[in-house]
Amino acid sequence: MSTVWFENVKIAFLSILSNKMRSLLTMLGIIIGISSVIAIVSIGDSMKGVMDDIYKGIGKNRAVLYVGNIDNFRSTDFFYNEDIKLLKERFKDKIVYMGPNENLRSDVTVKKDTVKLRMACIDGGYDKVQDIKMLYGRMISKSDVDRKARIIVLEKEAAIKLFGRENATGMTVRVKIENSMEDLLVVGVYKDEQSPVLSLLQGQDVYEDSFVPYTMAFSSGYGFYSLDVFVNEDFSVEPVGKEMLKFIANLKNRTEENYMFYTVEEDQAQVNSIVGGLSIAVACIAAISLVVGGIGIMNIMLVSVTERTREIGIKKALGARTKDVLFQFLIESATLSAIGGVAGTALGIGLVTLGGSFISIPIVVNPAAVVAAVIFAMVIGIFFGYYPARKAAKADPIEALRYE
Repeated sequence: MSTVWFENVKIAFLSILSNKMRSLLTMLGIIIGISSVIAIVSIGDSMKGVMDDIYKGIGKNRAVLYVGNIDNFRSTDFFYNEDIKLLKERFKDKIVYMGPNENLRSDVTVKKDTVKLRMACIDGGYDKVQDIKMLYGRMISKSDVDRKARIIVLEKEAAIKLFGRENATGMTVRVKIENSMEDLLVVGVYKDEQSPVLSLLQGQDVYEDSFVPYTMAFSSGYGFYSLDVFVNEDFSVEPVGKEMLKFIANLKNRTEENYMFYTVEEDQAQVNSIVGGLSIAVACIAAISLVVGGIGIMNIMLVSVTERTREIGIKKALGARTKDVLFQFLIESATLSAIGGVAGTALGIGLVTLGGSFISIPIVVNPAAVVAAVIFAMVIGIFFGYYPARKAAKADPIEALRYE
């Protein structure tokens, strides 16, 4: 049986090589279809990997506690310093960081040039839950927050634009906070190692980044709309969130529905679902070209059967069985489709790798998707090659020998 199979494969290759241009044009639909599917699936998997890295940097155990839709809203529904203190005490074993989710912006004039500065208002210990690479000086500490220190930590690019050098520790920045000008001492400079993809998604940002103690930026009577929360990795984020909602609702004499606890995990799941859904939808559309390629294979196999009618007649006259002729032409159509599948796979991987190198995205090629694509291409070849092969197998040997 193996000898017969090998002989049929050999005949299939000889037939394909004897009509190179016709075979190439026939395979083109399969090549385009497979390369499109491979490229789209790879892009989808790569984007999921990139998003995983981005969310890993944001913090898998991160969440935002914020005020929801409340009828007859009261100013006391906001989060105040006393509320933050109570939450920290109540959940001291379950949260590793909690602080206001606030930013301030200020224009800073340097030698007639204006630098737009964004100041993230944080609590002490923020660098323990976020991977911040300090280049010079130090990060904001708990004692800085307690004493409302007028200090600032600049991102490297902000330091360069403001002072013309990276190491700006000891320098002073004059910024506007709550309608008054404040001189802030630079105690540290860090490097923002943001993902290139995230930078690409965010587009051109005109603001330079920095950190300041939140107690310095806002008065003790200021009410915050939302809080940045990092849950201890020993606990599940969602159950802790439910406990916090219940606690704050009781504290504010509200219902749990009046406050929201939105996790990074929820956000990531939604993004992955959208990316995955789009990849599947576009891949299905691209797969239509495989059907077109299959029709092309059927067409060329019908032509091949017609051209080799006399050959079929001779084989059957010499004792070839119907199933032998059927098997021969099925092998030929499957081989033609498989070659197109391999070529399409190589083209798809090449295109997505080239594209990834331009935008600095690590490309993920799923081996299972590659194997499935080649097998699917062979199935397409067999499916669309069955009718021509059956027609050849059913040919009357006497009529076939008379065919000119």
